[in-house]
Amino acid sequence: MRGKIRLGKVIPDVDSMDGKKFLETFEKIMELKASVGLTPYLDNPKDLLYRASLYAVKYSNGSLGWASNIWSRSPRNTVVVDDDSNLPYEYRIFLVRVLEHILAQGPLIKVDRYVGKPGSGLEMYTTVYVDPQFPDIAYRWGQLYFPVDERRDPDVRIFVVPHYLGNPKIPGTDNMLMIMRFPNLNFTIITVSSYMGEVKKSSLIHWIYHVYKRGCTGEHAALRELTVKTVDGSVRNVVMAIWGLTGSGKSTHGLYVWNINNSLKYIEEFGVNPLDYVVDQKILNDDIIAICRDRVVGSENGCWTKTEDLTPDQIAMYRAAISMYALHENTEFDEEGNPSFKGEVYQYFGVMNRNARSVVRLKDTGYFKGDVVSSGPLTTAIFLSPGYFTDYAWVKITDPAYAAYVLACGRTIGHPAQSKDVVGRVRYVARYAQPFTVGVRDTDHVIRFYQYLLERVEAGDPIEVYQFNTTGRIVAEYRWVVKEFDGEKVEVPEPVLVKDEAGVPKAVGGTRPSIEETELFILQSVRGAVKYKPHPVYGDKVLIPVEVEGLSRERLEELMPTSHLSMDEFRALLKAQVRESKYWLDRNCPGLPPEIRNAADF
Repeated sequence: MRGKIRLGKVIPDVDSMDGKKFLETFEKIMELKASVGLTPYLDNPKDLLYRASLYAVKYSNGSLGWASNIWSRSPRNTVVVDDDSNLPYEYRIFLVRVLEHILAQGPLIKVDRYVGKPGSGLEMYTTVYVDPQFPDIAYRWGQLYFPVDERRDPDVRIFVVPHYLGNPKIPGTDNMLMIMRFPNLNFTIITVSSYMGEVKKSSLIHWIYHVYKRGCTGEHAALRELTVKTVDGSVRNVVMAIWGLTGSGKSTHGLYVWNINNSLKYIEEFGVNPLDYVVDQKILNDDIIAICRDRVVGSENGCWTKTEDLTPDQIAMYRAAISMYALHENTEFDEEGNPSFKGEVYQYFGVMNRNARSVVRLKDTGYFKGDVVSSGPLTTAIFLSPGYFTDYAWVKITDPAYAAYVLACGRTIGHPAQSKDVVGRVRYVARYAQPFTVGVRDTDHVIRFYQYLLERVEAGDPIEVYQFNTTGRIVAEYRWVVKEFDGEKVEVPEPVLVKDEAGVPKAVGGTRPSIEETELFILQSVRGAVKYKPHPVYGDKVLIPVEVEGLSRERLEELMPTSHLSMDEFRALLKAQVRESKYWLDRNCPGLPPEIRNAADF
């Protein structure tokens, strides 16, 4: 009876388009195609890997890789729509253009997965529709998350159409509109970019909002567990979350383990064998986690990790990344045709590639025990907040308000994976997750985490909080420049940046801790084998390590900015940093309680 179907205009006029109509029209298009005998979408196709492999680089070790047209995420090209009742013309024509393409295109690829562990109460049924020309995106995204146990209507939908659609500019800017999110209608649309990180990020953005509504807070952090022998001879289980923006070392330290091979380096350099103290090690998650009062829940069944400069010393990451099951993006090859992480062949905008990525299976790390949920509540929080001027290698924070201030600031150093425009510069990205937060404010997440900290202090079981200077410098060369904050002209320090041989801007001068030194500090701190002194400005609110078993007193002194600066210069730099941080706090985390906003005052 198909001949009796009356065809006509399906997509509403631009003037009447909004988010709700987009969803309704999408369903109509699917129904219309099915009614005339066309296939509207391929429902979780079993041949998806085969489809994707047709476009893949086939490495000698059997793994596959693809290239994306954009090699970093696109926050400047993204809009979040909380209220779709009066959309600008540019938003409406964007929605129309996406529907026009879907109507004319062949069958979409549909993949259903849970984001968040099934049965945890935090699982989010997510459906991704991908343009059929990009089967690798659909396949790789599906490998990151959990299979659904039964089909139902999704909690969230993501539409992935990585084509240029004559995209308009975001009103008031010169930035192309590429991505649109509707947190309250539970969907995201991605165009132009074929970077897998955009799809992964979108599902996690919705999950952060999802878990917040269920009483937890979604954080941009890795999750690992250690069981260690403490200095008093007891055995302690450590549930550790490590916050950090891309390129700061979150995956490096979140997926770090000690084994017989890399322990030799610790024995040689520090006279310490980590395996004498480590009873057990577990990797649970790499990127976005839900911190609840009684547990920490992972979002992913695999991980999508940056593999820049990855070496065999980082045994868990390396083992997973060289597996035949790894799925690479923008990852070059070596002389034998195997994946290479050196950044010496591929280029991006004329600069050597610094954003190779891989989807890896957690079980291929060798340290995944099959569960992404912690065995107990959070015990240890580490903020990777690299800086150039006043930061120690590692500090312990004892004041919950100051800890919440550090989280709210999200101070970091720009990396090519964030955007090629911010490389090497100091940035303030609330909670190290600002582009990830929709539906509620970053402020609301910070306050909830602050409440967790206070509750644990009152219960006599405080969460240990640390701040690390991983990819920063102690102390970099700098110059004073004048910036304007809320109409006030303020002198602030800026690092002297010089491009390295690969064309990447890098700070000049200073030192920083090695990966092994930082991991040694982590181990000794959770064992209770670190002695501290008060911070020269903040006193007992922030503690400075003065004895770390395995590190010389000379090296610890070298890792202190006060060893390189006079106290007057140190205080001047710190005062300028606090002033700039408040400028960004008021924009990124408005409405913070005064005790958090002013926690760094002196």
